Amino acid sequence: MDAASDSRRVRVHAISAIASSLSAFAAAGVRPRTPLAKAIVVILVIKLIGIAGMKIFMFPDSARPVVDAAAVARVIGPAATPR
Repeated sequence: MDAASDSRRVRVHAISAIASSLSAFAAAGVRPRTPLAKAIVVILVIKLIGIAGMKIFMFPDSARPVVDAAAVARVIGPAATPR
């Protein structure tokens, strides 16, 4: 076998390992086994819905707020000058 086929095989195994890990993670979220895991899933879903609702409420037209240097200086203070 040549180096190119070995390289492809390594990439395929890495991708399948990542895909199987992600599928196991998703399966654990879909079918939690313990009451604590079920409660965590419920809370995370509620937070996700809340974050999506805040985004829709705050930025209904997908616009981002404009922040300039004066606004940043007002919030965090003026830039320190090196001595």
